[in-house]
Amino acid sequence: MKIKDIFAKPIDRNIKGVITIGDEQDANVKQELEEYVVTHELQKHFHDFFKAYVASINHDTSEMGVWISGFFGSGKSHFLKILAYLLENRSVAGKPAIDYFLNENKIGSQETVDAIQLATSVHNETILFNIDSKAKNGSKSQKDAILNVFWQVFNEKIGLIGGDFWIADMERNLIHDGKYEAFQAKFQELDDKGRTWLEARNGFAFFKNTIKEALVAVGEMTEENADGFIEQLKTEYPLSVEDFAQRVNEYIEQQADPDYHLVFLVDEIGQYIGDSQQRMLNLQSVVEDLGTYTHGKAWVIVTSQQAIDQVTDHINGQDFSKIQGRFNTRIAMSSANVDEVINKRLSVKTPESERALIQTYSDNQHEAVT
Repeated sequence: MKIKDIFAKPIDRNIKGVITIGDEQDANVKQELEEYVVTHELQKHFHDFFKAYVASINHDTSEMGVWISGFFGSGKSHFLKILAYLLENRSVAGKPAIDYFLNENKIGSQETVDAIQLATSVHNETILFNIDSKAKNGSKSQKDAILNVFWQVFNEKIGLIGGDFWIADMERNLIHDGKYEAFQAKFQELDDKGRTWLEARNGFAFFKNTIKEALVAVGEMTEENADGFIEQLKTEYPLSVEDFAQRVNEYIEQQADPDYHLVFLVDEIGQYIGDSQQRMLNLQSVVEDLGTYTHGKAWVIVTSQQAIDQVTDHINGQDFSKIQGRFNTRIAMSSANVDEVINKRLSVKTPESERALIQTYSDNQHEAVT
């Protein structure tokens, strides 16, 4: 049995976690899609992004990274979220997300429209998260800090526990062996309060004996091996970029659509990296191996207040040419974009409201100001 067969529906999260737009979010998403203002600058950004993205459909590519830069308040995080909505193209309030753009003529370029339609013709899944909010306490100081977060959100996306990689591997192996459902049933049977595995697993440290007994009972491990596994939970998990990229590629290859794409959308990566050479190297390794193993079917889209070359220039003593090559698509959000959004949102009126405003002005323009 495959992971996707066990977890047919991804878990819903807010922007600080994994986002897969759930039914309860439809009203908010509908409003965002309807009200999103596509400025002249954003027209170009949508064109550049989707032109690069469709190049990976039916073709291998090593250029599967997008670096979105802009000062605080420039709209880069909102742009990132809108890309997630468009790529997944989930039905929102009865119509595909892309229709909110196409039916309302938000995109003026037919070439860009064609690229968006082609991009949404394949099965895309997105993982959108703020990396600083998603990182575990204390993990920022680890040499594999960025890989740690990527592993965590990927495991959560496919329905595994995100908080502990040993337990996630246990779940993955149970699924592979076709014993995960039996394990869950046995765990609930053995638990003194009848808790389900999904309810209890985040507190797995309090249920080690129950886990051990359930693993033995379903024939996943011998008692001796189960003892060894429980003891192993006390040790540090050996994180590996290569293992992560291989796991992601395995998941991609399981999908029915041969052109399935998985997209990591990472908010505020620049702030998280700071001036750390180690974290920048870690990001470079993650993106490099994802590109190598998935041949461009796993994308990494990040936001940063600084452009990629400005971030790398602040970090001395290392060649970051590889990561700059992966992030070949670079989008810079400017203040002009914000000004145009404000103008269109506040100044442009519907015909009815414009007539009412003119009449109100006409009726009151000569009144003295008191």
